[in-house]
Amino acid sequence: MSDINYRPATEADFPALAAMYTQLNTYFYEVGYLLPRPENVGELWLDSFRRTLGRFSNIFVAEQEGRVLGFHLCRLKRLPAYMGGVMAGEVSDVWVEPEARSSGVGAALVQAGLAWMRAQGVHSVEVQVLSQNAGSLRFFERLVSSWNIGR
Repeated sequence: MSDINYRPATEADFPALAAMYTQLNTYFYEVGYLLPRPENVGELWLDSFRRTLGRFSNIFVAEQEGRVLGFHLCRLKRLPAYMGGVMAGEVSDVWVEPEARSSGVGAALVQAGLAWMRAQGVHSVEVQVLSQNAGSLRFFERLVSSWNIGR
C-alpha cells in the first residue's frame, strides 16, 4: 500500500479508534477471551489511556487519504524493585483494517510504537496474545527477532 502516513493519534482520530477497538474486542471473544463484555467498550478503552497519552502511553495510526487504516497502542510501566525496577514497554493493542492486512501496515505501526518506547528508555517490551489467536501469534513471531531492545 502506498502513501500511508504513520503518526501519533490525535483527538480527531478517537471516534475511528473507538470503532476499531470495538471490532478488535469482538474478535477477542472469537479467539478465547473470557472476560466480561462491557457496553461501549471503545469509549471505555479510550478512557483507559486518554490522560496518560504521550507520557505513559501512546497510540500510533496508519492513515491513507484521510482514513485511519489501523492503530497500535503502547504503554510504559515501571517494574517492581524485585524485578529490577526498570521501565518496560507493552504492546497493548494492534488493529489493521481487513483490506490493509498483509501489506506491512501492522509491522510499521508496531515499529513506530517500539521507536517511541526506545526513546523513553525501556529495558524490554512485552506483548500478550491469546493462545487461540493464530494470526497474531504468527505476526509477532515474525517481528520479535527484529525488536532487539532488551539489554
